[in-house]
Amino acid sequence: MLKRILSDPAFLFLLAINIYCIWYYQHNPGEFNTLVFLYWGQSVLIGLFNFVDILTIKNIIPGSMELNDRPVTNTSKAKGCAASFFAVHYGFFHLAYGMFLLFYTKIKIDFNFVLIGLAAFSLNLILEFIRHKQWQSANAVNLGRMFFLPYLRIVPMHLMILGPAFFHVSPSIIFLVLKTIADVSMYLIASPYKDLPRQKE
Repeated sequence: MLKRILSDPAFLFLLAINIYCIWYYQHNPGEFNTLVFLYWGQSVLIGLFNFVDILTIKNIIPGSMELNDRPVTNTSKAKGCAASFFAVHYGFFHLAYGMFLLFYTKIKIDFNFVLIGLAAFSLNLILEFIRHKQWQSANAVNLGRMFFLPYLRIVPMHLMILGPAFFHVSPSIIFLVLKTIADVSMYLIASPYKDLPRQKE
């Protein structure tokens, strides 16, 4: 499994982007707010791709998620309800954080860096989306895991955004390391490679 992961362009690209963000902060400590905004934008993109991913699932593992005390089935209506609920709930968090970033902190950001970073993360998410769909074409999906996985990013976002503002915790490399851990954890949990049998050497 490790060999497959380390040869996956999506994983290597994701790791490289995060390492570059850490390097960027070390050389530009005054641009921490730019990295926070980039992190927020990346989370929004992850939510968008996850929404589309849920809508386009072919086969759901029976009982892997329930809505209104009923298991989500493979019908288009059921998948649409699950995707819509995710969009509203996950979107609420990010709308609140986005408003906080824009109106409370009055941050100054490097929009060019943010746009380039979002373009890189978008390419990474496209690669992951294609890989997921290839795997899903022959395998059933744990919808509950897919639904809740993006929320791993909420805790680091709390620390990165609320910590400096309310608890007077100075921005540090720790926040960016937590971001990297969240990104890598999401990849490893969602990776179909862990469900594949080991290849004989």
